[in-house]
Amino acid sequence: MTALLVCTALGIEARAVRHGLQPGDALVLRTGMGPERAARAAARLPSAEALAVAGFGGAVREDLRAGDVLVATEVRFGERALPCPWAPFLAAELARHGLPARTGPLVTCDHVVTGAERGLLAERGALAVDMETWPLAEAAGGLPFAALRVIADTADVRSPWAVPAYGVVAYRVLRRIGPALARWAAHASGADHTTDADHAMDAGSATSTGHATGTDRATRAGHATGADHAMDAGRRTGPDADDGSAPREERPFPSSREG
Repeated sequence: MTALLVCTALGIEARAVRHGLQPGDALVLRTGMGPERAARAAARLPSAEALAVAGFGGAVREDLRAGDVLVATEVRFGERALPCPWAPFLAAELARHGLPARTGPLVTCDHVVTGAERGLLAERGALAVDMETWPLAEAAGGLPFAALRVIADTADVRSPWAVPAYGVVAYRVLRRIGPALARWAAHASGADHTTDADHAMDAGSATSTGHATGTDRATRAGHATGADHAMDAGRRTGPDADDGSAPREERPFPSSREG
């Protein structure tokens, strides 16, 4: 059993994530892009002690820029939501490695999100959208789970010429997330016994509006997903329930209005 399984949609995302990981830290699995492929991958995930989804995402708020990092506090799909209780710890770890991160809701959609719809999602508290996270979050069951997206497509994109530049920015940031993911997985699975208090001073900066890069605005990327596929996994819980007594549960949406 691998300590950490990281799922990415695209090969370029998988290469970027692997760049920051030491041999043996994690298994990086490319699921393919879109809801159906993510759902098929979710149904046959290999055993792991912790599961993360990482890659590029699209902002729905105009204060998110290319290269900004979002750690999801919950994953939404339609009127449903799954909490991600490890978000503060992972955000603090990213800050330790020089990548200040935003925390807030991530929405998985089953269609391309553009224009006014982004504004509607932002009004409901979402920060970003993607194509694959929901079915993989369901598949995590009670495993420690995290979702991390580097913004490569901003809500106020003006020119298609921005696409290559913003993609490069997001790729460079994605290459740097590996050490934080590995540390999170070790802590979440019990291999690392650092206390959450050790991260208290970092947490404030990690959840601030700090930006991982200093570039202009981003570009358009496809956003879609959604399938109701899950897979049984061993029960683990978030940082406030290390004894496994409080499994992560889906709840109806609307939920908290973060961000």
